[in-house]
Amino acid sequence: MPSHEAEAIVLRHYPLSEADRIVVFVTREFGKVRAVGQGVKRPRSRLVGSLEPLNHVRVDFYAKEGSDLWRIRQCETLHSYLGRNPSLERLYGYQYLAELTQELVEENHSNPPVFRLLLAVLNAGEALGMGEALARYFEIWILRLSGLLPDYGYCSDCKKCVKDSGFYAWIEAGQGRCAACARGRGVIIRAAAGQALRRILQLSPEQFSAKALPPTAACDLERLTQRLLELHLEKHLKSYAALRSHFQRT
Repeated sequence: MPSHEAEAIVLRHYPLSEADRIVVFVTREFGKVRAVGQGVKRPRSRLVGSLEPLNHVRVDFYAKEGSDLWRIRQCETLHSYLGRNPSLERLYGYQYLAELTQELVEENHSNPPVFRLLLAVLNAGEALGMGEALARYFEIWILRLSGLLPDYGYCSDCKKCVKDSGFYAWIEAGQGRCAACARGRGVIIRAAAGQALRRILQLSPEQFSAKALPPTAACDLERLTQRLLELHLEKHLKSYAALRSHFQRT
């Protein structure tokens, strides 16, 4: 039975039986993993508490012959990002990060960049708060790392540089066009949003989210990322509705 030990971030869990759960976590080496936590719902289980969502853990898991699910042997909590009393902002924001990661990361395929991204954004959210700038940062980067973010640096028709002047995104075609070539067609990404997009691709999550994102830039980037996600996932993520409502209230 192959056995592995890896750092992981728990994304979610759901019931399997009266005592067992299926736990979904993401690792550097194996991408997304689904594994059975046997007896984890029992109060005296050695796994109790360690396999909660948004825990950063070190997990020992192995394959059982004839099953498409791994089995968890041991798990050690390195850090709990939600802790005991998370703010609503962190709770909604981190749940969204977890659901987005679960949707876009392939199962049993190594993905070190996405694991590093998620860990870095969780740390930034803990230090600076899970604000709208950090949500946009994560969306842009996970789209890029998943090969779903077009190159919007230059107009697809005339090749004019539009990094700082803004552009129109033709979502279905995966293209960006300058104002002259777009003739008003597409999702408008104004200059402030175009410049914010460039900074996202240059800065760490802490550096980008340390400065407030202008409302117009936040609005344009949200339209862009949500349209791209809807196109590729073919659904709306439930966790984003709660996070968006929270942003609108604050």
